[in-house]
Amino acid sequence: MTTTRSFCVEFMSRSVAKSILGAALVLLAARGVAADDVPYWRGQGHHGIYTEQGTRSTWPEGGPAQQWKTPGVGAGYSSPVVVGRRVYVTGYKERDGQRVEMLCCLDRDTGAVLWQSDYGQAWSKDYPGSRSTPTFSKGEIFAISGSGEVAKLDAASGALLWKVNAKQLYKGVNGGWGSAESPLVDDRAVYFTAGGSQTTMVALNRLDGSALWQSRSFNDKASYVSPTEIIHNGQRQIVGATTNMLFGIKPESGELAWSCNFGQILDGGRTIKRYDIIANSIVYRDGRLLLSNGYGHGTAMFKLNDDASAVETLWTNVDLSSQHHGFVWLGDVIYGASHNRKWTCVDAATGRTLFSERVPQLGQAQVIAVDGRLLVYDSERGNVILAKAETGALAEICRFVIRDGEQQHWCHPVVAGGVLYLRRGDVAMAYDLK
Repeated sequence: MTTTRSFCVEFMSRSVAKSILGAALVLLAARGVAADDVPYWRGQGHHGIYTEQGTRSTWPEGGPAQQWKTPGVGAGYSSPVVVGRRVYVTGYKERDGQRVEMLCCLDRDTGAVLWQSDYGQAWSKDYPGSRSTPTFSKGEIFAISGSGEVAKLDAASGALLWKVNAKQLYKGVNGGWGSAESPLVDDRAVYFTAGGSQTTMVALNRLDGSALWQSRSFNDKASYVSPTEIIHNGQRQIVGATTNMLFGIKPESGELAWSCNFGQILDGGRTIKRYDIIANSIVYRDGRLLLSNGYGHGTAMFKLNDDASAVETLWTNVDLSSQHHGFVWLGDVIYGASHNRKWTCVDAATGRTLFSERVPQLGQAQVIAVDGRLLVYDSERGNVILAKAETGALAEICRFVIRDGEQQHWCHPVVAGGVLYLRRGDVAMAYDLK
């Protein structure tokens, strides 16, 4: 039975999705892609809210029909991007004793491999595999290797147009397990969070990879946070984060607009040193910035002032500690899978925990929203769960299990044109949601 509360949540969720759709359509048109394309990680603004309509409210036993599966895309954890009749996914293979990172282009309808191109050196230590989801923009595709190389390729042919070892060139320093952010690209630049003592973020000329600017250094490690473009009261900024610092940068000059030590805010005045990786991007909505850090650090909501020159802390919450970007902000509620394997719901206005309990066979899941419902991908066992967006216990509708491929289930699901795209290790997959 649908309660008044769940109906209101669903209504607000769909309203939020429609507003995000409007903004997404404008930006997608500017980037040279269609409305049903997904050219970057977690969609517009990294919200993880997909604007599909008319998807199935339940799945048949065993899950939705698999359209295709394609082995050989290279090992990794990154998500596909979908543009036109093509799907792009990064992966790595060993060649001549070297772990080489490559971009694989697939036919959207059949999954057939159209081309593969090497673009960099993969992360070679713990958890080997591609980390960075590529970004498509105006016939070109941009990728970042696990070793910190930024590359531009021709999306039609796979030809490597330029490559810059940005981590080495700018003496970048990462926490944890290599470079993993997804590229932020506009008409002028590609933005990369180097970290370290020399700079925090650099802007590379889109045409040739040369430096446009370097921002000031916080002398902090780069994390996994993918930079996000926001417009606040007419002020355009690039919002990003290192291990401890949240910041906004003016994209024209690299000038720092504001900064905040969220590490001290979340950890009671202590600098984050243990498990110094944030696998989540900052989510922006209505002047507010939402950041969640895994490994028990927690979640914080910040508010930008009118001229986007400073932020204040609205609240913190220790119950939601998202490790794999396992949350979405729908309506007035943040739904997420926490580091401690608890399904957690948080009031977005106050930060109050509405629900937080362990869910059997859930793990540190990746969470997106599709058509007003939640889609949860269990990071440990491969369960793909469809659930209602209801405050409280995970309101599961149905589920199926990803059995193809090897490695951890860390890919973020992608929905485009009524199709669910996933990858596990060396295998990419597509499922019909209509």
